[in-house]
Amino acid sequence: MTGQSTQQQKILILTAIPHGLRLDREIREIEEAIRRSVRRDFFEIRVRTAVRSQDIRRAIAQERPQIVHFCGHGTADGSLVLEDDGGNNKNVLPEGLAALFKLHANYVNCVLLNACHSAKPALAISQHINYVIGMNQEINEKAAIAFAQGFYDALGYEALDNQDVFQRAFDEGLVAIQLEDTLEGQIPVLQNKAITETNLQVSFPGVEFKQELNNNFAEILESISANPNLGSKADYTKLENFLKAQQWKEADCETYRIILQLVGREEQGWIRKEELLNFPCTHLKWIDYLWLKYSNSKFGFSVQQRIWRTIGGQTGKFDGVIHRKLADYLGWRRNDDWLRYDDFTLSLEAKEGHLPSFGYSLQRWDEWEPSFRSFFLRVSACVQEAKVVD
Repeated sequence: MTGQSTQQQKILILTAIPHGLRLDREIREIEEAIRRSVRRDFFEIRVRTAVRSQDIRRAIAQERPQIVHFCGHGTADGSLVLEDDGGNNKNVLPEGLAALFKLHANYVNCVLLNACHSAKPALAISQHINYVIGMNQEINEKAAIAFAQGFYDALGYEALDNQDVFQRAFDEGLVAIQLEDTLEGQIPVLQNKAITETNLQVSFPGVEFKQELNNNFAEILESISANPNLGSKADYTKLENFLKAQQWKEADCETYRIILQLVGREEQGWIRKEELLNFPCTHLKWIDYLWLKYSNSKFGFSVQQRIWRTIGGQTGKFDGVIHRKLADYLGWRRNDDWLRYDDFTLSLEAKEGHLPSFGYSLQRWDEWEPSFRSFFLRVSACVQEAKVVD
């Protein structure tokens, strides 16, 4: 939404299953953020607690809110945890939530799912709602509340007419988290309906499927179509199928095989430093996009690069301390020792950026680390160069 509305904005807060969470504190922080804002007269807050699926359906229809804020629990498959009639947990799948908000798309403008693993329902809902925010992994309560504080603080700011209000509020929420806990600031993701609707029919060697691409990823496709020789060097069918089926180990292995193939080192099974440093950016971005697409933005080279930059990494520069620190954050090292590949967490329960690992075939990490750092410098250069994933 560009510019600020001069009409009353109703915020509907929904809470469920408070076990282990201080949802009362989150509600209080939202109310206080609006109360102290310069635009407090433009907002009205309604709260529904201990909601069941039918309660959410009825509340949205009765209140007709412009902003819906859910705080509670989410599961790794993207479900939100509500209550049933007996007060027990009941999971609601992303598809059901998307169908619900489709019915109310003419007045709901923003949905904030302040719950773990809520990026998947956020993406589904964004087919119908202009702005939807979710979390791409677990988020601790302190960070979740900090994000809510920053988001609603900014929503109440006076802004220039040409500002995107919800984007500005989202950015303020990220800053609020980063001031508390740097890495937690990578967890919230904003889905924009205008981006989600950009569905392109893509023809690629061995692959033909519909994808949701934003304008930056369309740039990748243009690069490929402009250079057919690049596209003919690799077939991504297996990789996409593995990722779609969440066969993460197989996808990790296939990623490395494609990398070897693209530099002509498949027979040797390893890559030289100069080949890594000159790896084609177009293919790197495409591989990265497939990982992002099927992991709900949890895995991918660009995710790793973003974390690396957050902890102090610099483009074009190798810092052994920073790279080992990165490996600790990605879950590749534990207690100062590199893990064996068999000890990796090959599921969505892994840490953000855990995959692709680019080292599954090497058992000696002292041999793997030089290859990783050379490739990662290339990842940094490619992402920086085109600003594809930031």
